[in-house]
Amino acid sequence: MRAIVALLLVCGLAGSASAQQHLPPDPNFCDPASHPHDAVAAAPYSHRVMFEDEHVRVLEIRLPPGASEPVHIHALPSVIYGETGGEGGARFLYTEYRWMNGEFIKVRENEVEPSAGTRAVWSGPEGPHAITNIGPVGVKFTRVEIKPESCAR
Repeated sequence: MRAIVALLLVCGLAGSASAQQHLPPDPNFCDPASHPHDAVAAAPYSHRVMFEDEHVRVLEIRLPPGASEPVHIHALPSVIYGETGGEGGARFLYTEYRWMNGEFIKVRENEVEPSAGTRAVWSGPEGPHAITNIGPVGVKFTRVEIKPESCAR
């Protein structure tokens, strides 16, 4: 719990300097789940809201071996924290998409083999993508999405 509080404090301080903080209130930013392709709306079995207020949304992301997420987005910048699964042989297929003519078109796929250990990484907003766990171990991450200051007004 102490680690989550520290992470939230760091995210709050880092996020307040971000250029995205000057965006007007918008449902895609203030209420991300209102977008049909938001991670929680599109992939509720793998993305669960642990906490949300007008400043942040904290997601728990679980992906068992063999599981594939539907195409989804992350409209907000965030910090992702968790055990990589690298020690157990984790492998993922990260597929990027583009929205064209009313459908998602696959742009590229990358296979990712994470190194072992616990990591915290910064991620800007992510466009349409899907992740498939092609390794033998499940993974669990915490993603802290940072909302613009205008959402708190």
